[in-house]
Amino acid sequence: MRWQDRPHQQLAVASEIAQVSEAALYKAEKEGVLTFVRLAGRTLVDTSSLIAFIGRAEPWKPSDRGAAARAKRAEAARAALS
Repeated sequence: MRWQDRPHQQLAVASEIAQVSEAALYKAEKEGVLTFVRLAGRTLVDTSSLIAFIGRAEPWKPSDRGAAARAKRAEAARAALS
């Protein structure tokens, strides 16, 4: 049976499917993005909410987090050469 056809997923399986940590799944549930269910003492992820969670993925864009630090280092190097 395909995972998409199962009503619920174990946390470890959902984590692997979405390629995120189990902690990220708990955070998404807390934010109301995922639905968890309790069955026989186990916490499971509702598959339809997991599919929606994966569908919310944003396109990747490169980050320029280090631009300010690189500019500052370049400025310091120029000042040292003066």
